[in-house]
Amino acid sequence: MSEGENSNLLGDPDASTSANPGERFTVVDTRAHQYCYLVNHVIKSYLELFRQPRAEAEALEELARQAGCSPEAIAATVRTFFQRMRRAGLLRSAEADLREESNWALTPGQVLGEYRVGELIVEKPDVALHHARQVGTGMPVVLKVFILRGPRARRELELFEREFSFMAGLAPHENVCRLLAFHPGDPCYAALEYAGGTPIRRAMSEDSLSLRERERIGAEALAALAHLHRHGFLHGDVHSRNFMLTDEHRVKLIDFGLSRRIGDPAEAASVPHGGLPGFMPPERIEPGSLSISSRPGDMRSEVFQLGVLLHEVLTGQEPFSKGVLWSRLAEAIRNQPAPRAVWTPGGERIPAALADVIERALAKAPEERFPSAVEMLESWRAARRRGARPVRTGERVRP
Repeated sequence: MSEGENSNLLGDPDASTSANPGERFTVVDTRAHQYCYLVNHVIKSYLELFRQPRAEAEALEELARQAGCSPEAIAATVRTFFQRMRRAGLLRSAEADLREESNWALTPGQVLGEYRVGELIVEKPDVALHHARQVGTGMPVVLKVFILRGPRARRELELFEREFSFMAGLAPHENVCRLLAFHPGDPCYAALEYAGGTPIRRAMSEDSLSLRERERIGAEALAALAHLHRHGFLHGDVHSRNFMLTDEHRVKLIDFGLSRRIGDPAEAASVPHGGLPGFMPPERIEPGSLSISSRPGDMRSEVFQLGVLLHEVLTGQEPFSKGVLWSRLAEAIRNQPAPRAVWTPGGERIPAALADVIERALAKAPEERFPSAVEMLESWRAARRRGARPVRTGERVRP
């Protein structure tokens, strides 16, 4: 494939077939198919950022957040990009590949065990989430159903079952999603507490959310993870999509598919390591290649991720958002100090004591952070008790 052909394929469909003068290209080896393709360095970085399987909707939401616009504003462009990448063989649809191996499809009104299936919430390569109600009581629940078939199913099913074994052994907490029932048969499924609401990320950019409310939301998120750390567990995938804000504005920690017991080498070796790029602690980024390390995280790693989360809760923005280029984001996480949390989106001044807690959590060196979410929660509560009066933009600060 020539540079000109590649430029036309990946760029504007009406563009010239010749490459732009001075445009740089990088060879990407797609070894699974024994081919090499020429793509420009921006596209290469984009593909590296999304090298883990993600639903198109998740990728679209991530790009919209980084671009500071609504998903609808860039949906057409992003989908066109995905189509071009698939045609070039650079981007494979994991969802489509895996869906071919699945023959499980639930329909609204169908009864599964003691639950009547409702509308589909989301379908991923290996699982489908449905609204449902318990027959007889009408209690709303969420059904998480394992749908994968084929050669990859056994390993994925082990992880699926392990998630709910973990949840069943965890003591209840008001900020942790509850497991109501687990059915290990075929299909294998779990009934989970219905929290409603939306991921924290979507709510934090709203100007109408007060500082006091943001402080409380942060405290509840900390309390959820402190509950796990106190009982000797890691969540394994701490980021703002895994903290739900219910219709009553209460925090619920969800998705325990990557959770594991602290200090268990067998689990550390067998359980995949999660994390979104913007929440990756610096010790999990290789200094030379800026690639994600295979070393497992620990409590201090999750403290760093909580620092990113709380910065977003108070300011409405991630501290290390650097566009779609992974190399720039990784460089910022490893070497650049995090910006101090100063103002909420609504113009309220963030108390220095709370900003100090976030700053310590985001320390580059793990030993300089809080040992666990337990100590971080205590410091957050102490900072809130100091009762610093919020100051709005344009308001004079008293000495």
